[in-house]
Parts: sequence; structure tokens; C-alpha cells
Amino acid sequence: MKKQLKLLCMVALFAAVVLFTTACGKWGDTYASLDEQGYSVSVRFDANGGMFEGANDVFVVDVFNLDNLPTNASGQKYTYLLTPDDDKRKTSQFEVSNTGYFLAGWYAQRTPRVNENGEPLDVYGQLCSESGRAQGYIYADPWDFSSPLVFDANREYTAGENYMTLYAAWIPNFTFEIYAQDSESGAMKLVNSATAITLNLPVWDENTGKMSMKNFPALENKTFENAYLDAAMTQPAEGSLTGAWDPQTGVATQTTVKLYTTWMEGTWYQIYNAKQFKDNSRLDGNYILCADIDFAGMVWATILPKGEFTGQIIGNGHKISNVSIEQADFDQAYGGLFGGLGSAAQIKDVTFENITYKIGVGSRHPQATFGLLAGQVAESAVLENVTLSGQLVIGKGIFSGGNYAIGLVCGSDIQHGVDTSNVILSSEDETVVQVSVTQGTDRVELDFAN
Repeated sequence: MKKQLKLLCMVALFAAVVLFTTACGKWGDTYASLDEQGYSVSVRFDANGGMFEGANDVFVVDVFNLDNLPTNASGQKYTYLLTPDDDKRKTSQFEVSNTGYFLAGWYAQRTPRVNENGEPLDVYGQLCSESGRAQGYIYADPWDFSSPLVFDANREYTAGENYMTLYAAWIPNFTFEIYAQDSESGAMKLVNSATAITLNLPVWDENTGKMSMKNFPALENKTFENAYLDAAMTQPAEGSLTGAWDPQTGVATQTTVKLYTTWMEGTWYQIYNAKQFKDNSRLDGNYILCADIDFAGMVWATILPKGEFTGQIIGNGHKISNVSIEQADFDQAYGGLFGGLGSAAQIKDVTFENITYKIGVGSRHPQATFGLLAGQVAESAVLENVTLSGQLVIGKGIFSGGNYAIGLVCGSDIQHGVDTSNVILSSEDETVVQVSVTQGTDRVELDFAN
């Protein structure tokens, strides 16, 4: 009690804040003490099922001394109320919360919620007898904290009467149902859901090149594409989404939001620079180029020249340039800008410019295949409008007896959809290997010196 009375003296002269619990003893004495000090007008804040500072069965009371309040032109005393969690309260600030709900506002009136037959309804507007939830309320007279509270100077007040009670109106967090096309039936089906006040649509992060999901539910091995508010997908959803509620009654009018979504298969990235491409390099990655990618001064991702790429690169007419790779792995079976291009690989509308691939000691592996683009390319791999320029260098590590296949584009002699008119084939030591290119093919015939 003494601690609470001390708190009264710490606040502004015109108001005080007290935190009461219904479990504490006799509050009549407390109110009487407040009246003796002139703090005879009180306004109660009722958490209404919520909590103040994490405690249940608690309410906050502002107590005013009319002598300390200003007077308006009509001779009436007035003040401006502060919400319990307003940071202007400083040491007497009280956080209000209710798990699974958000605060719609503070209201001067509340009425138990019923249907037209007088049957109790819960906060969702459903019959309590069916949902098993407690009865909700409908509210009235939302308090505008930017307007003054005016007192009748001719009325006698006591702190215990509570001049006015403001009730916290709680609205349950909205449910967001996520629908997507079923891969087997083609029909839209519910694939996920989220509960939140707002649901933020995913966006591309230009700093990382990744899709930022925010609080949007993800689908395994898929990348978000678009969301719509209708099943016909004619109303695009944008930005932050929320349900609907009536600010005059503090009641939700739309508790469930349905979103119809499209997704791209696999993990996709939007690439704006070389670092993003390298940081996100993976053999099954899918990339959309949003700018020219210059690797000057940077190292090409080490996983790509050695493994089989099965993803996609959509170039949008951009180029990847100034890549330099040296193959120096004894056990590598194939290599190039990409070690191999698998049957699912697709590369479209991109220029690979000033690419240098040096074949060194790694070519000693029997049956190895190498090329400037890839060591081997599956016949079903898609290469469309791809331009390749640079230098394929055959190093001193090449020697006879290896049974190697080397091609300008690839060792497996597949170059459909690739323009190689600016590829230069060279040898670091002509006494070690002599190179001749057969007319009409990108294959390299090697004549090894004894």
C-alpha cells in the first residue's frame, strides 16, 4: 500500500495511476485516503479478459484532483486521458495484452453479445453452445484520446465511484487460409493457414536475391509467385493483408481471409549482382537475372564446375561475364562453367561473355569430358538463345592414354541453342598437344605428343 501511495506522488500533479488486483484486501481505505488528498475523480481501465503487465484480474485507475486541472471557457474542469500503455506515462506505464487477440480500442460501454433469439455468441459471432467459447461483447462509445474528458464542477465525486470505466475491446487474430493448385487434380485446395493480425505477402529481397517470406507460410520446395483474393484469380492481393472489424462496435466482421496462390517449382532467386549468384549457388537452384552479372575480381561458385546443374537460369537478355575457372582436380569426371547440365536443366536468353576455362591436371581422370560451357549436357536439357564467348585453355597436364573428350561447348557434343562464334580454343604448350577442330562440330581432336 505504501508503495502505491508513493507512486501517486511521483506522477503529474493532475493525475495518478494505481494498479489494483481484485485479490488484494480492503480497497475502501485506499479510496478514502485518495479522497483525503483531493484525488476524488477516478477513471478505470478494464483489461476485459486481457492482462496488465502480464497479470490477470488487474485494472488500472487514473485518479484526478480537480483543483489541479485546467478550466475551459464554460467553467468546466477537463483533462486528456492516456492509454495505460502510453509512453508518456513513463514509470506508471502498463502494457496491456491478450494472447491470440489484438486491441481494437477502449470503449465506454459493452453489452453481452447475443443473436436475434437472445442466445449467447462468442467473439467470432458463433453460438457459445456450439463453439464452447465464452460469450463475447458488443461495444459502444469508442473513446477518442485526442478529445478532452470534461468534468461537472458542481458534482461531488469520490474516488471509489469511478467516474467512467473504459473497456478494452479484444478482437481474435484473423485466420488466413492459403489455397494452391493441387498437382494431381489441378483443383485449388487448402495447403496451409496462418493466424495473425496482419499477413505480409512475400517479397523479393534485393540485398540477398532470396524471396523474403516474412510471416507468410512457406510450401516445401516451392517459391511464392502471386496471391489473389478470389478463386478466379482476378483480384491480386498486395502488401499487408488483414481481416475486417467495425471500429464503432469493436466486433470483427471478417475473421477468415482466403488467399489463392501460385507457386514456382523449386527454389528461385532474383539475381542483381555476382555476390548474390555466388552466395545462392546450388546445383538445383533457379535464377532470374535482373541485371548484368560481372564476376571480375570474384571467384565463380566452386560447386557449379564440378556438379551436374539441374536448375534453371532465365537470363532476360542479361549477361554473365568475366568468369575464370581452372580445373585442377585429379578425380573430376567432367567440368566447365558447369560440370554437367542435367536433363531438367534450362538456360534461356543469357550471354556468357569472356569465360575462361583452363583444363589442367584434372583431365587425367579416364573418360573425363570437358567444355567451356559444360563437361556434358543431357540431350533433354534446354538451351535457348544462349551466347557463349571466351577461351578454352588446354593446359600442360594433358597427356596421352586418358581417353578424354573435350569440346568448345561440351565434351558430349551437344550444343543446341548455343552460339559459340566467339569461342577461342588455345593450348598452353603446343609441344604437348596439337588441336584441330573438325568442320561442323564443336568436338576437339587431340593429337598428343609422345
